[in-house]
Amino acid sequence: MTLTTINKTSPKFLLSTLSAMVIAASLSGCLSSGGGSSDDDRKESPDPLQVSTLQGDYIGIVDNGMRTYRGIRYGIAERFAAPESPEAHSTPVKLSTDFGSNCPQNDSAFGKASVEEDCLFLNVYAPEEPGAYPVMVWIHGGAFIYGSGGESYDPQRLVEKGVVVVTLNYRLGALGFLPHSSLGDSNFGLQDQQLALQWVKDNIGKFDGDADNVTIFGESAGGHSVMSQLASPGAEGLFHKAIVQSGSYNGNQVPLTDASFNGVPIPGGQTLFGEPTIAATECADENQDQLLTCLRTLSVEKILEAQPGNILPVTGTEVLPISINQALATGEFNKVPVIMGSNRDEGALFTLLALGEGKDLSTAAGYDAAVTELLAEDPRLDAKQIADTYLARQQATPLAYINAYTAIGTDWRFNCPNDAQWELLEGQVDTWGYWFNDRNAPNALEDINAPFPLGAAHSFEIQYVLSSEETLTERGAGPDQLTLAEHMAQYWTNFAKYGDDPAIGPNGTDGAAEAVEWPRLTADGEILRLDAPTPVAVAKSEFSSTHQCNSWNPPPVQ
Repeated sequence: MTLTTINKTSPKFLLSTLSAMVIAASLSGCLSSGGGSSDDDRKESPDPLQVSTLQGDYIGIVDNGMRTYRGIRYGIAERFAAPESPEAHSTPVKLSTDFGSNCPQNDSAFGKASVEEDCLFLNVYAPEEPGAYPVMVWIHGGAFIYGSGGESYDPQRLVEKGVVVVTLNYRLGALGFLPHSSLGDSNFGLQDQQLALQWVKDNIGKFDGDADNVTIFGESAGGHSVMSQLASPGAEGLFHKAIVQSGSYNGNQVPLTDASFNGVPIPGGQTLFGEPTIAATECADENQDQLLTCLRTLSVEKILEAQPGNILPVTGTEVLPISINQALATGEFNKVPVIMGSNRDEGALFTLLALGEGKDLSTAAGYDAAVTELLAEDPRLDAKQIADTYLARQQATPLAYINAYTAIGTDWRFNCPNDAQWELLEGQVDTWGYWFNDRNAPNALEDINAPFPLGAAHSFEIQYVLSSEETLTERGAGPDQLTLAEHMAQYWTNFAKYGDDPAIGPNGTDGAAEAVEWPRLTADGEILRLDAPTPVAVAKSEFSSTHQCNSWNPPPVQ
């Protein structure tokens, strides 16, 4: 694949979160509490890999030392309608190595193409030994446009440490999030996630998972989903801990319809996403009463062709009455322990994509134009001042424009919003902050060679948690990276086991994951900088100053 073929659908605003592209080939002990199945249950089953759910029996396989159940249908949904649980089946379903269909998405480097709307499947991975294990539910990223819970993610490293892992699909793009008042609560993808979490609550005990100890975790759009579920009243009681990886972007989200704040008009999702999408279809002239009917007659291909390059959940709906940031600021959210963090060079991936789109980051004029376009989402910003300030911080090298553009994307889009959400969270729930800092991380872009160092780019931390040692090694990981991956997997699973105890959190009962103790975040406290091979606790102020967060609070405006 050449650089110029990276981005088939070019985003123009909001976040282009392309995690599904980045991890193409997938990247012990047990607890005594909870509702797992017993040895007697296993003996009574006609097959030790057969489990009974509310929807019927499934027969799994053993794969890489895990009991694996791929392609379990957790929901069905009419187009542009809330999902429902499927009817029960009477004959046991024998599963295989195959995953359920991806939800509809365009053919791209970011996820396998699909036009199959019957796509609400999840996958369960459990240790071979019976027990009552904590549960970790992974929500994939991909700009809410791309990806799936399937082959891109290998949970073997986590399962080996004594947890049950669930990955899931949810509806994407216009079919999952098209905001328009004619469609009611259009956050269908978030509704899918909640139905999957309800399935976990009802059934995971049969897979030796503890339904009273569920951690949701996700990266980028998946991290934004985790934050949205924290803010959603409908998710109350469906999870008990949360891990947010690079998910703090666009925390103010957008309302369903146009609004105003202090007299300033705020375009809603219907204006930004819904109406342009519908205008590109044969339903453009339908009145509101007939619009839903018309949209349901369109082919999947036509909807995918018309939809925007990325999309967001919208507020002012039953699923999301208020935005993530408003929920955190008012305390009106599901208060559970949280791990939250971001990467040192988040913007590097998007700089690579910008170059693939033809952006000129080799001249002053090209750089200024690229920064102006990047920041166009917020017309208040003084793009020229921001561009000049960041360029002045760079050394005079051929990569100065690239490095400045990357730093703006990192600080403005991800890390300073992360910094602000840390401050909102730490006074209300037990919070642990991280800063992924391995700038020698393996290149997870497979066959794409970047013309500049990617460092600790957006999504590069996923492979340290959801891939095997073999995959990391094939991508070029050395001993330092493999050591850090072990530490991170141990922290993540310790949090799933002990995160409800602030004295333990992600550190475990026998020391701090054989690395260092991860301090709980307090005002002016410390976060964990994930260096390779050994993490180190540092002052949060180091993160804030490195990413120029004082410059963004408030930001330079015209």
